[in-house]
Amino acid sequence: MSFDLNHKYWISTRKDIAQLIKKQNRLKTIEPPEDKAISFKIFSELYVLYVELVNKLSFIYHHTYQVQKRAVVRTLVESATQQLMRLKDELKNMELNEYVYIDKALIAKRLTPRDLLIWRSPQFLYRRPLDVQNILVENKLYMNDEEKEEIASKDLVKVTEAIKLIQAHERARRARVYKANIKYDKKFIKVYQRKKISYRFTFKPEQAMSIPVKRTIFNSDYIKSTEGCDELKNKDVNLDIHTTDAEEIKKENIRREEAASQIQSFWRNYRARKMIRVKKKFKEELFGMKKTRKLLRPNQFANSVLEMYKGEMLKKKLDEDFLKIISDERTRLLQVRSPWIMEDISDHIRAWFEDFYVKTGNFHPYPDPIKNGTVLVVIDETMTPLEFQETLNKKPMTKEEKKKLAEKKKNEKQKQKEKIRKQKMKEAKRRKKLKDAGIIDVGYEIATSKAIEKIEETMKDFSIQWRNIDEYLNKNHDPIKDWITEEELSKIHQELRNLVDEYMRVEYELLRKALAKDTKTKYKPQKVRKAKSKKPKKKKKPKDMTEDRTLDSLYNELKDGGIIEDVSHRDFNEFIADFNFVADDTRDEDNLTTLGPAKGDIKMIIQESMLGMGEFDIPKPKSILLIGPLNCGKKLLVNIIASELDAVFINLSPEKIYKYADNMKYFLHVVMKVAKAFQPAILYVEEAHRLFWKKIPQDQKDINPRLLGPSISKKILKVLKKTDKVILLGTSSMPWSAKGKLKKVFQKVLLIPKCDYGTSFLLWLELMTEHATDDIKDYAYSALARILQAYNSGDITANVSDTLSIERTMRLRTEPLSPNEFLEYFLSKHDPPMFPPEPKLMEKFNKWFGKSNKFLKLRRKFMAKKKSKEKKK
Repeated sequence: MSFDLNHKYWISTRKDIAQLIKKQNRLKTIEPPEDKAISFKIFSELYVLYVELVNKLSFIYHHTYQVQKRAVVRTLVESATQQLMRLKDELKNMELNEYVYIDKALIAKRLTPRDLLIWRSPQFLYRRPLDVQNILVENKLYMNDEEKEEIASKDLVKVTEAIKLIQAHERARRARVYKANIKYDKKFIKVYQRKKISYRFTFKPEQAMSIPVKRTIFNSDYIKSTEGCDELKNKDVNLDIHTTDAEEIKKENIRREEAASQIQSFWRNYRARKMIRVKKKFKEELFGMKKTRKLLRPNQFANSVLEMYKGEMLKKKLDEDFLKIISDERTRLLQVRSPWIMEDISDHIRAWFEDFYVKTGNFHPYPDPIKNGTVLVVIDETMTPLEFQETLNKKPMTKEEKKKLAEKKKNEKQKQKEKIRKQKMKEAKRRKKLKDAGIIDVGYEIATSKAIEKIEETMKDFSIQWRNIDEYLNKNHDPIKDWITEEELSKIHQELRNLVDEYMRVEYELLRKALAKDTKTKYKPQKVRKAKSKKPKKKKKPKDMTEDRTLDSLYNELKDGGIIEDVSHRDFNEFIADFNFVADDTRDEDNLTTLGPAKGDIKMIIQESMLGMGEFDIPKPKSILLIGPLNCGKKLLVNIIASELDAVFINLSPEKIYKYADNMKYFLHVVMKVAKAFQPAILYVEEAHRLFWKKIPQDQKDINPRLLGPSISKKILKVLKKTDKVILLGTSSMPWSAKGKLKKVFQKVLLIPKCDYGTSFLLWLELMTEHATDDIKDYAYSALARILQAYNSGDITANVSDTLSIERTMRLRTEPLSPNEFLEYFLSKHDPPMFPPEPKLMEKFNKWFGKSNKFLKLRRKFMAKKKSKEKKK
């Protein structure tokens, strides 16, 4: 993105932030609304505004290179995202649901649920250290010259093979053209070749080609020359006036005009029909009824990651230059300014000594290092001469008086603490009373948000510090050196003041000693109270069983054992799903939604949960369990998460780890060490209910499926910190067959719902367009979606790929596609026939999910409480 566009985008975003701050300041002062729907409306509108803000700020952040400005934008992105997640939690608590529907706020802003997605891959990728990244992939950005030559030689072999293939196809094409140019004489049944075929090489300069192959254009004539328009134009069609009557000439001209007008009419009709078809196609694509096939680049994600790392390399270089400038400026200031600074500090302290001696005849106690020394003199926090004179006239306090004074101060502190505690208790009781009445204190929630305070503080500092800086003139991303000089001067001044204080304290004691001699009083040196150096608490480090091993060897050990797997790249667009557009309109009298989520809502929740796996400090769950029937898309979602995060995929399924049963402690230690070192990492367990099986089937006893179950909490989840970019992902198609500990291990459980009409329609449209886009333009996707709606997405995907095979696609123009072919796949090609999941199975999933999801539990309690009140009435 260009510098100018980023600059304009930043200016408009600052205006948006200013308007948002004004709106929040107004909301801080409002009384708690008694109607819960009003609170929900306020939070939903704020949520939409924060989604737009996070999208804009994250985009600006990844295209901002100036070091000092980047720090400002980073703080804004992180704080805005944290507030966004807090707003989402508030909306969930109001909805008593994991899924939030704010369609009214979206309609007011003319947005759709898709606009609420804040997923930015690969912009949210967590950057691994350089040495770790080199172990994972051969990254050309970080190679030396020898390594680049080795990779180039490997690539050269691939290019030569490609050239051989192109040459073979070119020879075959030339043979076909040669054959097409042989002329047959039917009369004498002779075959003879025409004159030598001439051809020339041309190419399009604006067309980028992976291999510069020139195109071939043949000049030979393939068909007999026909009478063209030029010949008709040159033909003498004027009739002889002497031989033809004037009436015949007139009739001839009329016929020619009618013929011309008829040709024009047909041509205009053709053009109009063509334009109507184009407009119709555009509308159908706009409304989502039809789709045009999109050709994706095979290395699109890898290239985008590479571009991101190139940007990171530029940022890294600018950071190094920034640190070098700081170091150089510090050295310069120490050389040039330090003698003058020390002299100024000592002169100021001597003047302070003299001022007090002249006014009081004594010297003010020298400030202790624990109170930052003579900094107190600069900020005017020492005693005035009058106050000091009063202390001299006072009698020295006895031990008992000192004890009473200390007790008095202690009691006052205790009273202050008790007062604050009572205020907090009063506030908590007030909020609990409001909450029990179903009232949300919107003003309190906004006023107590640390993220909002951080945004306001950052924007205030930016408006003050940057008001005289023209950002547009700094296109080379140079740091602002005046700020560096000011900051380093303040640091150097503090360091030198501590040094000067040590010397001036000696001079101070000499003056006091001389004064005591003159006044013939006893000299007592002043006690110096220094700040106690805090000794770091020694934490017991867990014993590292692989202390002598390198990360490379540990990684290769897990990879060779099949624990670390390669995942083919999939993105969230491949999980085809639609949102629930009806849930917001079907609320009950308590303003709670009555319809369940669609598959698109599941995708949104997963994307929000994965935001904490990026570079920003955003809360995330440590473990997620995806449940649902077979072929509903659980494994696809896991692959998407791993590939979108560019994560190390560690498979801890029972069939993978049973061979490590003899040394499970060592194995889990290696797994967690590699996962933390190579984060982001995914710890995956397929069919996770097997870890806590109530009864192990006979055919599963060989792999000991319960092996990982007892240690998963202590050895995996307990070891993970909030800041670790490691997550435990599990899938299950039979969660009810496990013990209750399965619910405790996984913090978030998500049920993949059955396909609705919207998701089914999108599936058929997307898949059939990708397999045969040009030959089934007017196919009835809606009918297929309605009839086969109950089938899982995996079953539909397999059906389309099998039915529309390469052979069948080639015969589409001669044999139109029949809907019966898709039915035959389900009914004839499987023994027994494949049917959709039974309603009883989905009821079983819903029942188990209701017992494991905290929001559904809260909803049940709310409904039970409501019923008991109605019974009392």
